[in-house]
Amino acid sequence: MIYLNFLIALPIVAYLISYLYLAHYHGSLLLFNVVIHENGKYSLLQTIFYASHFLGHIPVHTVLAFIFMGYFLGLTGKSRNPYPPETSKKLAWVLMVFLVLSLILSLVLFGARETFNFIAGRTQGRGVVGDGGSWDLHLPSLALLIFFVPVYLYLVLKYFQVNLEPNARGLFYLLAGFLLLAGFNYLYNRNDIFILMRIWTDPRYLAHGIRELATFPVTYFPVPLYFILKREKSAFSSTGEKKHWVLKLFLLVFFVIFLAGLSYEVWAALSNGIGELAQKPAFAHGGRLGIPYLLASHYFEHFLDTVYFTLLCLIMYGLAAKSVP
Repeated sequence: MIYLNFLIALPIVAYLISYLYLAHYHGSLLLFNVVIHENGKYSLLQTIFYASHFLGHIPVHTVLAFIFMGYFLGLTGKSRNPYPPETSKKLAWVLMVFLVLSLILSLVLFGARETFNFIAGRTQGRGVVGDGGSWDLHLPSLALLIFFVPVYLYLVLKYFQVNLEPNARGLFYLLAGFLLLAGFNYLYNRNDIFILMRIWTDPRYLAHGIRELATFPVTYFPVPLYFILKREKSAFSSTGEKKHWVLKLFLLVFFVIFLAGLSYEVWAALSNGIGELAQKPAFAHGGRLGIPYLLASHYFEHFLDTVYFTLLCLIMYGLAAKSVP
């Protein structure tokens, strides 16, 4: 029996385990007003609603949503049960309201300077200044996700017995995603080769990339997939196994490239000491934060990002879906 609820349970369990770990670390079951962020300033509630941080990440998550949905549509056939146009419009309105509320929340809780510094790409976090902001900080993980996402989607779709029908339906979203990637990279870096080389050789950027790669598959990706696959119940009807040897070959190549890039990032981070690269708040045991803590707190930091990513993916799914005649 296929348990589609596993998809929505995955991020819930990830958050629950993270909360319990943080509760044990801080010696308190009630963490909402306890400072848990690695910058040593923000409580759990402030970390969950870290709106300025989210606003700075919108370019990254927009590119990723286009690439994610492009691959999804390219692996599946036409929608059997698409969203009606009214639903897509409602979701678009929800997204707009969400963005406005996030901006207001950021201005109220974190101030105008931090809000606009994040948006302009002048800061990567409180007290962490860096040209290119969140965009540059996420380039290593974003580059590897281009190769990992189709492999991830293939495995998930196969597990839930969704018939794979490779097609060009997602090509528009993929092209848009890559154009946006190039556009944002020019906006923040002017495609400066020296900046790009620094990003791919700086252990702090690479260590951050590993943390992102441990976040997206368990908190971001399962949520829109749950809502889409739950609606597409008819896609589960088996019409016979098809051999997609060319697709599998491409996915194998992509997975090898992803593993090579991930291995490089892990090597660079470990050889420079992840604990030394991270911030060192006053509450850190032994003066440094370990890998489990950096992962656990990081999930909460991206709560608003997950909402944005999910809404954008569902809107794109609704716009692209067409009923089968």
